[in-house]
Amino acid sequence: MQVTVKGKNTTVPEKVRARAEHKLTKLQRFDDRILAMDVEFSEERNPRVADPHRVEVTLTTKSGLVRAHANATDPASAVDQVVDRLERQVKKLKGRRVDRTQHADGVKAIPPLPVDELPDGPGTPGPAGQGQGGPVDDDETDQAQVVYRRPDGDSGPGEQEP
Repeated sequence: MQVTVKGKNTTVPEKVRARAEHKLTKLQRFDDRILAMDVEFSEERNPRVADPHRVEVTLTTKSGLVRAHANATDPASAVDQVVDRLERQVKKLKGRRVDRTQHADGVKAIPPLPVDELPDGPGTPGPAGQGQGGPVDDDETDQAQVVYRRPDGDSGPGEQEP
């Protein structure tokens, strides 16, 4: 993972730069798909601004960008705030990805009929109509039909009975 630290209209002390790199590399343990981090320090020189130091971080991941910023009275506390925000966002992003993969198997297919319950006939697939399973072919229209289990226990091609 590549960490780029730069200052916008200000110099970044080496101690603050090392602290930012150290804290931000810990985000890698929450999501291993982080490719690069861009950290930008800036300082507002207006005396009326209560929190003049601003830290903006952009994470580049395989699935997109994650951004956060924080303002504080000193750059070190701004780094702490932005790390907390990014940690929350990365955990949320990872949770969404995990939930999506877990719920992908939630679609259930209709189970096929057992082999002994399939109808035997000229349209049944398999050698000599032995009922190997699968849809029943209609010889007239050359389309497959679905085999339904009827309420009386019998099964066969055709319309589903209520």
